[in-house]
Amino acid sequence: MSAKARLFQEVLQRLKQGTPYVRSAEVAALARELGLEISESTLPVYLSEAMATGLIHDAGRGWYSSLANAFELDAWQVKPLVTRLKKKFPLLDFTCWSTGQVRAFGHHLLARFVSFVHTDRDAMSSVAGFLKDGGYDVHLNPRAEAARQFTIRDRTVVVRPKNSAQPHDDHQVAIEGLLVELFVESRALNLMDASECCRIFANLAGQARISMATLLDYARERRPAALGFIELINGEFTKKSA
Repeated sequence: MSAKARLFQEVLQRLKQGTPYVRSAEVAALARELGLEISESTLPVYLSEAMATGLIHDAGRGWYSSLANAFELDAWQVKPLVTRLKKKFPLLDFTCWSTGQVRAFGHHLLARFVSFVHTDRDAMSSVAGFLKDGGYDVHLNPRAEAARQFTIRDRTVVVRPKNSAQPHDDHQVAIEGLLVELFVESRALNLMDASECCRIFANLAGQARISMATLLDYARERRPAALGFIELINGEFTKKSA
């Protein structure tokens, strides 16, 4: 049996049984362990062929997944908010996300949701004032000490500064960015305990494919607040596939 055939039938199949995501470095390590002689230049070619056959799927730079279906983010939770802001501020650079968009992946169904608007610091006050006049329960960039008094009511919105590296599609935060922001805000505003946030991530990423490379890049951008999230990802996926 050729090295490529063994890579497909032994290495990739074994790794797929352990975790829905795997790094190319882990593929190379297991191949060496099984005595396969595959050069560094040849491995990416074989992995590309494996993707072409549907054996594995692209999960971002250096990451592969056994999950064929990419995650589709539910946009209706933030669509009214996006529409309102676009109409009022047509040139404004902003993004939105809501805890309601991942409500189905936790152990406890969320009864109330909080939405977040990220925009330039100079525009934050104007956005907050506009939304407050429109009947939203607005919190303008609350600090850590505000977590004790933070309560989710009807139409609660938090306005935060926008990180230029935040993954997004038009005005909606992409799922990879949303998961990082959820982890950060869960701690900052005491939205849920750490175990529930971890459960949402594991359930979601385990059911449909996300870009692990994009998620990790943004989590590193949000350090130190998202440092724990990076540790979670390493523990959830890389150890299982080792």
